[in-house]
Amino acid sequence: MDDLDRHIAMECERSPEFKAAYEAESALLALVRARQTANLTQKEVAETLHVSQPYIAQIENGTRKPGYMLLFRYANAVGATIHVIPDPRPATIPTA
Repeated sequence: MDDLDRHIAMECERSPEFKAAYEAESALLALVRARQTANLTQKEVAETLHVSQPYIAQIENGTRKPGYMLLFRYANAVGATIHVIPDPRPATIPTA
């Protein structure tokens, strides 16, 4: 484990917000890699999902947050699978 990995592990342990953001970014990068491995362009994925290519670009560069259903459809379009892993911590419901 290098210094960066150790730092990330420490931050994930210290901050649930950091951990959530890091995991979301890692998952997004995995989807982009899956698209590239499948030799698909953003335009081809966009056509499959019936959205625009700029919309796919915004998802991939993190400027747009897609809904879960679109992420599952994206994964399917690029031949990937999304696994949902339950958080072992007790759920908390935010109050207004």
